Amino acid sequence: MGYAGIQTMLLAYKMRKADKEFELTQITNQYIEKQSEYTAVNDELKQAKASLDSTDPDYSYQVEALDAQYDSELAEIASWEDELQQKQSNCETEISMYNGYIDSWSKALQTDIQKAHSYGPAASG
Repeated sequence: MGYAGIQTMLLAYKMRKADKEFELTQITNQYIEKQSEYTAVNDELKQAKASLDSTDPDYSYQVEALDAQYDSELAEIASWEDELQQKQSNCETEISMYNGYIDSWSKALQTDIQKAHSYGPAASG
């Protein structure tokens, strides 16, 4: 394959890798946002529990009610985090795959250049 073909393939894989790295950045930012959201909701739950009067006869019921109220929200956020982690892992795998392709095509380009510019002894004839 000629220089142009190899360079085109190399460029195409570099562009795909850059797109995937951008996607990974976005996913990572979303993940960080969800972690912050989870922490905020969890802190809100702790504050709500702390504001309860532990001497109140309904204290246990109130704690259970708060847990029930916040559990579904925390579970939903945790589910989003799991999904984002999976997407993040998939992106990292694809980036690794593109790195392999880029290395392969870079080596092919080097080999092609070496073949084109190798100077051996003149053939006698």
